[in-house]
Amino acid sequence: MMNKNITIKIDDDVLEWMNKKRKRVLTLRVNTTGGGCCPTFEIADINLFKPDQVENFETFEQNDITVYISKNTRISAPTLHFILKKNLIGATIQAEGLSLKKRDP
Repeated sequence: MMNKNITIKIDDDVLEWMNKKRKRVLTLRVNTTGGGCCPTFEIADINLFKPDQVENFETFEQNDITVYISKNTRISAPTLHFILKKNLIGATIQAEGLSLKKRDP
């Protein structure tokens, strides 16, 4: 269950990266994947677009950014922390402080 009293921290690297892309929206959606013959697990999908069904999301304002977090997100830390992970093809935004259902071994 989503806790409305969480703190959201967006790293400066993320803010600069979003600024370069002229984006002011950050959406965190937790998706369940697997199933059938495979175990299910959850993944966090973060993008820079407003969700289609905003009623399924909690909305927060942080650093002039509108943050949408899906209501099925379980946050395990007092602060939900968005960080930028650089890789060979650019960068991705990741969230720390989530409680995701892991794949069973």
